[in-house]
Amino acid sequence: MKIIERENIDVNKWNALVNRTSDASFFSYAWYLDATTEQWCVLVNEDYSSGIALPYSKRFGIETLYTPIFVRYVEWLGQKQALESAAEIIRERFTNRHISMRQKVLGVGYEEYVYQEIGKNTERKVGSQAKRTLKKAEKNGLVIHQSTEYNSISKVIGTELKDKFAGIDKNSLQALDRLFAAGKNEGVLKSFTIGEEGGIVCFEKDDRILYLKGTVTRDTKENGGMYLALNTAIEIALEQKKIFDFGGSRSEGVKRFNHNLGGEDVEYYSYKVDKTPFWFKFARRIRGTWKK
Repeated sequence: MKIIERENIDVNKWNALVNRTSDASFFSYAWYLDATTEQWCVLVNEDYSSGIALPYSKRFGIETLYTPIFVRYVEWLGQKQALESAAEIIRERFTNRHISMRQKVLGVGYEEYVYQEIGKNTERKVGSQAKRTLKKAEKNGLVIHQSTEYNSISKVIGTELKDKFAGIDKNSLQALDRLFAAGKNEGVLKSFTIGEEGGIVCFEKDDRILYLKGTVTRDTKENGGMYLALNTAIEIALEQKKIFDFGGSRSEGVKRFNHNLGGEDVEYYSYKVDKTPFWFKFARRIRGTWKK
């Protein structure tokens, strides 16, 4: 196996590997990584029968393997035989690691995280709060429209979320728009909107629907708009025998919201190793202070 930088990747072979891996996520596609990462490479074998994407940043010549915003984790694709040697290659290249992985690719020393999904063969359990809020949305006459347009949702996200939540700033909103555009170009984007009041954007493939991002105006939220938009997407997923994936937020409030709509926890793993020099840590801390 060897590491191949982005400019030298055979994108057709890489995306074919993602497609052949039955439970692969959207996060591994080249177009998804191009939209969200600063830089990325792959660790792959010669015939592209197995591998993993490796997003990284580079500051003052120091590389850090990291999880970009809107990417929940990276994942091992294809054949599993080469996992042990792959871990050695990753550790040797990236001494600084702050990366979430679907599998325990790097062995021990991980922290467990969870996201929520509803399995295609799972009996969905909707909470009482969700039931009440969905009835409220119906009573208030809220209606969901499905399309492949996302501009109205992007506008509301920028108004309602920018600089109010960790990681949602000018740069991440630009990345999100790139991702929306890429998803539409790939034919996987599906939006669920409530007029000009916002809504949600999902990506859809054969086996799953991924909730990517969305929000609604304050009044529409109070009237049950977010519950209604997500519930509509969930019902479509279940009707089509697909998994519904709630995305990657680790917020306790979002977790409760997802559970209320029937989501169940699925584990993944985070590896954190920081061997950067003192001066680098100090500069990073100062930069973080100024950004606040």
